[in-house]
Amino acid sequence: MSHTLPYHNGTIRADYFKTSVGRKKRVYIMCFVVIVIGAVGSLVMIPVFFNSGGLSPTNDERAARTSILSDPLDTGEVKGKVVSHNTLSPSGATVLAYKSAGFFTSFEKNGGYAIKSTISIDNTFNLDLPSGVYNLIIFYHDGTHDVIKNLAIWPNTTRTLLINY
Repeated sequence: MSHTLPYHNGTIRADYFKTSVGRKKRVYIMCFVVIVIGAVGSLVMIPVFFNSGGLSPTNDERAARTSILSDPLDTGEVKGKVVSHNTLSPSGATVLAYKSAGFFTSFEKNGGYAIKSTISIDNTFNLDLPSGVYNLIIFYHDGTHDVIKNLAIWPNTTRTLLINY
């Protein structure tokens, strides 16, 4: 017979399968230590994760978001009027402005900034935007839309748009 089986005089030794009380205590203590170390590590890493920007692509994204709104000298204004030749009024339609790029003189040079407005009852809209190059999209209620590409907004200026619907 092989020495790997727990036989003694043709019977299975029951004490072979018993674990000692001391060994069980060591296992419980090791599990407890691993859980405590994991919990402490999680408590340390969670604030570090969120303070570094979390899952954002860059750590500067939060600063970029606040810098767009923090320099009032770098903003321009867009005033628009929608002239309707249909019986359907454009009031209540949505105007979306998406910044595709900034100027070399812009406070915020990156694109990606978006803001929306609603056309008022007198068929006008106003947008205060940081300087840069924008694409404007007007979404009407009948499912149509107008696109104005590469609209330059310079600091401290007002652009006036007249849009035919």
